Amino acid sequence: MSEIGELNELWAKYIIDELIHHGVRYFCISPGSRSTPITVAIAENPKASSMIHFDERGMSFHALGYAKATNSPVALIVTSGTAVGNIFPAIMEASLDRVPLIILTADRPPELRDTGANQTAEQVKIYQDYVRWHIDLPCPTAKIGMNFLGTTIAEAIVKAMSQPRGPVHLNCMFREPPFSMGTYQGDRLDKKAHTLLFEGKKILIDEEIEQIAERLSAYEKGVILVGCLQSDVSLDSIYRLSEILQWPIFPDILSEMRREGSQDGVIPYYDLILKSIGSNEDFIPDAILQFGDRFVSKRLLEWIVLSKPKVYIQLVSHNSRKDPTHSITHRISCDLSDTCEKLSLELWEKNSSDWLDFWKNLNESTENGLFFFFKEKNNLSEPYLFHSLSTFLTTSHPLFIGSSMPIRDGDSFLCPKEKIATIWGNRGLSGIDGNIATAIGIAKGLGMPLIAIIGDLTFLHDLTSLALVKQISQPIHFIVINNDGGGIFHFLPILKNKPSLEPFFTSPHSLDLKHAAPLFGLNYENPKSITDLKEILKRPSSTLIEIHTNKTANLKLHEEITSHIKEILSSIDLPMQST
Repeated sequence: MSEIGELNELWAKYIIDELIHHGVRYFCISPGSRSTPITVAIAENPKASSMIHFDERGMSFHALGYAKATNSPVALIVTSGTAVGNIFPAIMEASLDRVPLIILTADRPPELRDTGANQTAEQVKIYQDYVRWHIDLPCPTAKIGMNFLGTTIAEAIVKAMSQPRGPVHLNCMFREPPFSMGTYQGDRLDKKAHTLLFEGKKILIDEEIEQIAERLSAYEKGVILVGCLQSDVSLDSIYRLSEILQWPIFPDILSEMRREGSQDGVIPYYDLILKSIGSNEDFIPDAILQFGDRFVSKRLLEWIVLSKPKVYIQLVSHNSRKDPTHSITHRISCDLSDTCEKLSLELWEKNSSDWLDFWKNLNESTENGLFFFFKEKNNLSEPYLFHSLSTFLTTSHPLFIGSSMPIRDGDSFLCPKEKIATIWGNRGLSGIDGNIATAIGIAKGLGMPLIAIIGDLTFLHDLTSLALVKQISQPIHFIVINNDGGGIFHFLPILKNKPSLEPFFTSPHSLDLKHAAPLFGLNYENPKSITDLKEILKRPSSTLIEIHTNKTANLKLHEEITSHIKEILSSIDLPMQST
């Protein structure tokens, strides 16, 4: 029996040592008995930085946020049983958003499976296609050498970090006792040569660049879409393509380009513009060049379907299909920086374009229209909150925007003129779960204070993750929009036709959120104006900021904004027809 504990300890220490060798430094632990060997190995390794949290779901989303912020793999450790299921939502999000997580789940030995043994569940391949790779590690045994563990961990890292990046799952079986009272001595402690990992780049040949350039050059009316790139592509190279092609750029709220502020050719208000112009054929492009994957704007997707572009080229760093409208004509997996640089040399530069000038006028008119609109209606509404943030956010405070209505309002109204810090969000599956934990993980990973804007249901859904705030040194301002339920559902046609069904969709709660602040050691504020909010955000301490709004009034305000912008844009002359 003593040898079992010694082998458990030996294997666990070697697994953690190999993970650290391959660049994993942050280990997120929700403790349990069966995972004891792994927990001890992390605790005793001086190179391992760890975070401990009692809630597996919150812990997993914290790991997700940290991995996003650092762009590096993070290890997540849980025990057997329901703990394995509790982290599934974060794994789904990580898979769709291409975030590298190394999942270590402890498990019972094979002789206890299908026997009714306590805390024993079917954990093998439980995450199915949401992980890039899975292995059911055998119970530690002297009959298997350490090289097996070394190459296994190397394979896990390769699968997690290769495009498309994502989570991998190591299901680790341990027999009892979980660890030894001493230290095992023997040849099995000898370290063998580490596996070295190298990731190459996909470089397009000259003929392929020429073909892309030929297709792009054939059209005057084109648009460049820029999503969250998750790569080291130079934004200047995309600006340069816009200048050469004389095409406008539509930057998603989570794209690196949105945070850069005003740039020539960039149309940050595209969502409001598309919502206002409707299905006018004069506005649709013949060609689209897209960088990155998904976009928050539903209006943009509808516009793409309406446009039926003759050429729709998507440049991405992976081979996965990200084409919900089934409109892409060319999906090209490549090194984005190299491709942009070569394209800019191959394309013929145009001097000017009525098409680009037209979109610039639309954007400027929308910007001015919103300024005068909110100058009159300056109460602390949901749209005005995001529009105001554009005027006073800086590069010192990253911003996390929660799912559902906040991220949509951010896409429509948060269009800074000056450069601000990175904007984050969970758009893999766009769930409201784990948003607080993700924000805390991002703050920890960046080593910077953070502003997080989330809805009340999102806040309540992840309430226990506020306990993580005490474990980080970075202050977080949680701005919670409390409209007593899911305000986004008021925009559904069903509630306009059948208002009596509102409780079935909006989930009203009638809760006063300020009581959560003392429970988790947060300050509490309830500002009534943007001026008050600006002063609160200057304070260097974690704070729960509750903003009360009304769902019905919010819907009406959005309708007024759309009507106002539509009237303004209707007076702008259409561009000359060209192909």
